[in-house]
Amino acid sequence: MKSKKAKAIFFMVFFVASLIILGAQQKTTLSVLWFNDANESDVFMATMNDYQKAHPNIVLDMQVIPFNDYENKLRMMIAGGNPPDVARLASAHVPLFATSLEPLSGKSEFDELAKSYFDSSLALGMDENGRIMAMPTEATANGMIVNKTYFKNAGIDIDKLSLTWTWDQWVDAMKKVIKANPKAKYGITVDFSTHRFATFLYEAGGRFLSSDGKSMNFNTPESLDALKFFKMLHDEGLAPKSVWMGSENPQELFQSGLVACHVGGSWLINAYNKNIKDFEWAAVRMPKRKINSSVPGGKFIGTFKSSAHKKEALDLIAVFSDKAPNEQYCKDTFNLSARKDANIKYTARSNDFAVFTAELNVTPPYTADDWKSDAVAKVNSYAREQIVEGLLGKQTMEQTAANIQAKGNSYF
Repeated sequence: MKSKKAKAIFFMVFFVASLIILGAQQKTTLSVLWFNDANESDVFMATMNDYQKAHPNIVLDMQVIPFNDYENKLRMMIAGGNPPDVARLASAHVPLFATSLEPLSGKSEFDELAKSYFDSSLALGMDENGRIMAMPTEATANGMIVNKTYFKNAGIDIDKLSLTWTWDQWVDAMKKVIKANPKAKYGITVDFSTHRFATFLYEAGGRFLSSDGKSMNFNTPESLDALKFFKMLHDEGLAPKSVWMGSENPQELFQSGLVACHVGGSWLINAYNKNIKDFEWAAVRMPKRKINSSVPGGKFIGTFKSSAHKKEALDLIAVFSDKAPNEQYCKDTFNLSARKDANIKYTARSNDFAVFTAELNVTPPYTADDWKSDAVAKVNSYAREQIVEGLLGKQTMEQTAANIQAKGNSYF
């Protein structure tokens, strides 16, 4: 009798132990859908190495899709009821997939994480109800890079002046720089992009949309101020007409020393670090009109309502969004962080990244609302064409503003 009881106990212990061992051996595979601008998928996997060591049951299955195919791939996966557990998202993807994404707002760990991120970066990852649907992985910003050698030759301490300068002071400085440097034909070049022009728009106090996002608010005195100032730069020869009214590359103009300042994106830091060897350059704060502002951009990470392993995916995203992993990822991808508390020592040009980060820090959240709007996306090319028409003198800037306003409203 005792022998039978002992055997029963033995088999019960063996069964429980087998279940424990089996459970320990079972793996959860998280599908990760990614696109690369450079080496981001490799850096993500390296960044999550410590996480995987701490979670040996979690396996990351990375699938890299070319960006041009990415949106369609994600649409098909969602439509087929098999979305990835984790996905990298461009800012334009967030509104497109907002109804399928798992909301992060209302979850305590993400509500706490959000306190450490720039408002304008978080806004790009929100839905129309103000809920965070995806966390920023890295940020981009518009800003100004200058030829420091030219400013020194003109007797201008650009590091000091740029801390407090206004648009008018900037114009005066550019005129002095052109006079002191025979090779400098122009003071400023601005990328042929409505997004880059929007830096002036926001600094003048303007914007594209109304505060409720339900109509355009472009035809205003503030927008007109930005448009007329932009035209003045071209009319007075401070900006080359060959960029906005031609096809010349502004990056090449700056690298060749033909212009003293370049208003462009934070990715220029990497490009200029590689390509400029014969003069000193640096990022400086944008001059102020009514406010200081940049235009936010970046990439995000999220999971979906119908993802197979949503709980584990949320845990991974929360870990990846914390300070140390985010700093590592941004450092190794040579990108800005969207975290306010980030302290990254890049392999080069850390001070320049800090300047662009400072611009992002003062950028109003409504700038993000503009750039995730479907109406603004649709009117974008038309707006650029209308600005060119105004620069060419074929119409007044008042007409330019009115045309953009009317066309944008047609998309609501």
